[in-house]
Amino acid sequence: SQPGAILTQLSRMPDGRTYVWIARTVEHRRGGYGTPKRMFAVALGCEARYADRLVYAKGVNLIDPDAATLIGAGCKVCDRADCAQRAFPPLGRTLQIDENQRGFAPYASGM
Repeated sequence: SQPGAILTQLSRMPDGRTYVWIARTVEHRRGGYGTPKRMFAVALGCEARYADRLVYAKGVNLIDPDAATLIGAGCKVCDRADCAQRAFPPLGRTLQIDENQRGFAPYASGM
């Protein structure tokens, strides 16, 4: 994370569509000195076929298919196996928990 910086990423969905993502953080403060701030991440994405229209896509490798990060629509509905970023197990899948073994993904399932 790089608060305030604009970050770009090329990603591929399970259906094969590739997107260019632009993200940055924004802060919201209420009150005076010492009040807690809230920080949010805002991300916008568009299909990679429109990347030539985005100034933020300059320098993003759009040609190499291996340059895209594999993502899903959300952890609970994503069928990607062995995802290191998975925050929740997929819905309707049985978890396979072995307390003596640590796998690549935090949630192993019968996918």
